[in-house]
Amino acid sequence: MSRPPLTGDRQYRNDVVRVADLTVNTDHIEGYQFSNCRIVGPAILALLGDVTLVGSSFDAPGLDAIFWEVNPERGVVVGAVGVRDCTFSNCAFEMIGIAGPPDMRAALEQGFN
Repeated sequence: MSRPPLTGDRQYRNDVVRVADLTVNTDHIEGYQFSNCRIVGPAILALLGDVTLVGSSFDAPGLDAIFWEVNPERGVVVGAVGVRDCTFSNCAFEMIGIAGPPDMRAALEQGFN
């Protein structure tokens, strides 16, 4: 089980963070900073806004394995974890998929590890 951030300011550093532990009472993750963490699923993250991924990697053979394209006209996507106002710096994503519109895929292709 993921521990609460030790700093009390919604920052995780050098930790293993299970998405399920962050979403026990909610369907979204908002206002967190993750640095040098392992982010563990299984989970599909819907990047809703102000999300930064820097120097991070996914345990997948390529973007096709993690990206779930969602038509922007669809609206609500039930079952995905919404992510807003978060930074992931030098994190390793395990069993994590990303849901979003086609233009998001293009942006992710530029930095996919």
